[in-house]
Amino acid sequence: MELSYRLNKIAEKVTINGIIADIGTDHAYIPIFLYKNDKIKSAIACDISKGSLQKAVDNINKYNLQNNIQTRLGNGLEKITLEDNVDTIIIAGMGGMLMIDILEKGKIIVNSVKELILQPQKDIDKVREYLHKNKFKIIDDEMLKDDGKYYTIIKAIKGNEDKLYKTEEYIFGRFEIDSKCKILKEYIEDQLYKMEIVLKNIKETNVQSRILEIEDNIKMYKEVLKCL
Repeated sequence: MELSYRLNKIAEKVTINGIIADIGTDHAYIPIFLYKNDKIKSAIACDISKGSLQKAVDNINKYNLQNNIQTRLGNGLEKITLEDNVDTIIIAGMGGMLMIDILEKGKIIVNSVKELILQPQKDIDKVREYLHKNKFKIIDDEMLKDDGKYYTIIKAIKGNEDKLYKTEEYIFGRFEIDSKCKILKEYIEDQLYKMEIVLKNIKETNVQSRILEIEDNIKMYKEVLKCL
């Protein structure tokens, strides 16, 4: 089985030889890939959608992994128990605020695992802030581009950061800024181009609060761009 570039990057971040819970598993591609490549002991594939979970069941059956990958229908982490001894929680491909809601409601399970691997589609800064507020340390943070779209994958473990994050590090990622990430540079340049167009149009309406907001964002984006 071959994964998309995005899913492969998520799979790469899983610590080997553990038990994973893939929340919002859809087709169960990541659990199947990890087990077939001897990266994990077992997996639990969860989804709130009956249709999506059936696709996961069909794929698991296709590879004859029924004894190695369980499927559970449920919302977020509600079907995961402490007795499952999950090491890694994977949540990918959903909005950041929904992801935070899932983590918050499943705190007992979240606090029992060794690592979180998260790929929020938006509100990424809010996810980073939530992790820190809940005593998780970000140990890997990568921005990538797949099929013309930008994605960010965050890996976190229990613990505190050695140094507090700045505002721009929550927004763009400390790892991305420190490594002078080329994808981040490209993303910022794309966003600056779009914001300049929006600013030009907004100025014609004379909505001062919105103008100031965009101008502040442009200033911050340009400051980060200088570091890349």
